[in-house]
Amino acid sequence: MALRKKERQALILELIEERVIDSQEELMQHLEQAGVEVTQATVSRDIKELLIIRRPDSQGRNRYQLMAFDGNTNDDNDRLASLYSDLVQSMQRVEFMIVIKTLPGYGNRLGAALDDEEMDDLLGTLAGHDTIYVTAPSVDAASRLEALFNSWQ
Repeated sequence: MALRKKERQALILELIEERVIDSQEELMQHLEQAGVEVTQATVSRDIKELLIIRRPDSQGRNRYQLMAFDGNTNDDNDRLASLYSDLVQSMQRVEFMIVIKTLPGYGNRLGAALDDEEMDDLLGTLAGHDTIYVTAPSVDAASRLEALFNSWQ
């Protein structure tokens, strides 16, 4: 059966809350068991829109989880700060560049979020699987970005 987007996304949230699901394929199987046919592209979009990330749970098992927000996250900057806090493992500044290490698979997602923010001190990012290179126009600008990123951790 075909569900409307909101109904499908509500079911996805219910499934990841109740079960340990660690791949899109597994999520698709659970949706199919519930009678919902979806494509991988649809599941991928839903995961992105719902701000679901894959990370270890308290028992060390990788699973999809809803990103934790601190309650007052209506502001895009708050959402970016929360995304950063959830995904970043380490950060190091070298002159006018900052190298950010993320959880595996989230470099591109966080890099795109940083680019979308259009910060004056950020010229651009180059992101891969788990690493982001952030380029600033000057050492001072990189220092300000470093302070901002540190405030998000």
